[in-house]
Amino acid sequence: MIQILVPVDFTKVSFSAYHYAIKMAEEMNAEITVMHVINGSFTTADTMFLDSMDASFEAAEKRLQYFVYEYSDKMGYTQSKVTTKTDVRFGVPGFTIADFATDKKFDYIVAGMRDNHSIIERVLGTTSTIITKLSTCPVILIHENTRWVKPSKVIFTIDDSTDFDESIYSYIRFNSVFKAPTDFIHIKRDDKEIDSTKDAIIKEVFKKKEPDFSFEVKTIYGGDIVQSIIDFSIFEKADMLVMVHRKRSFLDSFFNRSLSIRTAEGLHLPIMVLEENPPLVKN
Repeated sequence: MIQILVPVDFTKVSFSAYHYAIKMAEEMNAEITVMHVINGSFTTADTMFLDSMDASFEAAEKRLQYFVYEYSDKMGYTQSKVTTKTDVRFGVPGFTIADFATDKKFDYIVAGMRDNHSIIERVLGTTSTIITKLSTCPVILIHENTRWVKPSKVIFTIDDSTDFDESIYSYIRFNSVFKAPTDFIHIKRDDKEIDSTKDAIIKEVFKKKEPDFSFEVKTIYGGDIVQSIIDFSIFEKADMLVMVHRKRSFLDSFFNRSLSIRTAEGLHLPIMVLEENPPLVKN
């Protein structure tokens, strides 16, 4: 059974992610775990209202139950038959969520993402950014205004230096459900050819068996990579964008905003972020 993790903080953004995950789970015959992390640091102001960690846990658990089982009805959504579990943890949200997803071997994380960040968040990373950088399973980023649309056109960005082997396989596994036509696109800013990359993409797509979706490998000319990806996705009326998060050192990843994160902030489409050459996924 496919398992989907949805971290929530009770905002409209996280509700959009939760609702998207429900629709995705219905299509994939999957189960959902909705998770809330109580920040492990407590201030004097916090303790004025919460006598103990137990009280804090119980309050969060009650709020999570309402969020999952009652808030949907209040917002006018039909109650789903998808099997849904809840989990409350203490910790630093981004790190705790990524660790939990890895330990429990989740297949996907569907997380909300917003555009406006404080200066501290821009330096250290928002929760969704940290999840994306540390998780080993595919992460699907959802904006507040993103609504579920069954993928019928997908854009998958490629370059000439990323190791795509297992990332391609992760995507094929996902798209085996939707069979969405896919454009693998490379944004070209110089005269460098990427024929070897194109050959590698085609080889990986056909490695297991003949794919059950149509695809093309295209070169797009543009000076600004992020804007070119956004423009092409809008022009092609894509329902989802797929990007591979390149591996970096721990410190480097936090002080340099990745291409996938910058694109996600500028494009209100569901964006699936795959780890570069991640561990083999479950069958």
